[in-house]
Amino acid sequence: MIAALFVAGLGLLALPSLLRRFGRRVRPSWWALLCAVALVAGLVLVLGTATVGSLPGLLWLVGLPKVARACEEMFGYTLSTGPYISIVSMALTVSMMVLGGRSLRRYRDVASRSWLEPVVGQRLEGSDLFEIVVLDSPLARAHSVPGRGGRAGQVHLTIGLIEALSSDELELVRAHEEAHLSLGHHRYLALAVMVEGSTWFWPPARSSTRALRLSIERWADETAAGEDVSSRSRLASALFAVAVEAPRPALAAFSALDGLVERAAAMREPTRGKMPVLWWPVLLVPGVLLGAASLYGITRLGASAFCLVSMPSRCQLL
Repeated sequence: MIAALFVAGLGLLALPSLLRRFGRRVRPSWWALLCAVALVAGLVLVLGTATVGSLPGLLWLVGLPKVARACEEMFGYTLSTGPYISIVSMALTVSMMVLGGRSLRRYRDVASRSWLEPVVGQRLEGSDLFEIVVLDSPLARAHSVPGRGGRAGQVHLTIGLIEALSSDELELVRAHEEAHLSLGHHRYLALAVMVEGSTWFWPPARSSTRALRLSIERWADETAAGEDVSSRSRLASALFAVAVEAPRPALAAFSALDGLVERAAAMREPTRGKMPVLWWPVLLVPGVLLGAASLYGITRLGASAFCLVSMPSRCQLL
């Protein structure tokens, strides 16, 4: 059962990548939410099963061999493979927690260091939620920095970007970065960074986080350009004018090269309305089936765990 739950977690982590082609056909806001739910559920399942799988080894270490053996029997471990599975599970649990926590801390450090003090750059009129900072750089860059500790967020624009774009295109780029801040996209980016660090052993998870990042960029594109055809066309032109490899993937960046063609193609199409009913099963059924199977497995495992916990009162396990 532990192995089945672990595989289900890996499946949920890979789901956004596997369904990416279908996700392009729905509204980016919906797709971003579905990606985030799949990644959170998959990460919880994988980490949870790895932690539970290491319990027999921990029980042996603390001097409870009888309880450890009963736990191994409950999990289906054999005498020859049980110790090795526990050791691997403990190593996986520790590495996931350490690397995931370190990645999240680095993300926060990057966001904190990217916030510019008033003496740096030229301030333009913004709003109560963010301020606009113009940097004296020939590179065409635009990205948003979330606020923290009572500080407002910031939209960073460079002189190179301002000179490369027309005034209408520049206004759309600014609206794009403002959308990242107002919609709280930094939370999605934090999730992507943590998943990438935690699931170092599962490459499909990284592909799924790329799908999540692309979905929030498309979400900001749609928010900035709206339904106006000319605005959508200008935004697509601006994408190609300033496209570069994002130097800081922890921050939302308008000019990110990854997914550029897809974003530009979406801007040249009309705004998507309600998703056809037939598309919902394609997107939801795989995740629902994995979730239902996981819930069933967790219930079975919980019942076995309850029996194990209640055994010391009825027989000598300690």
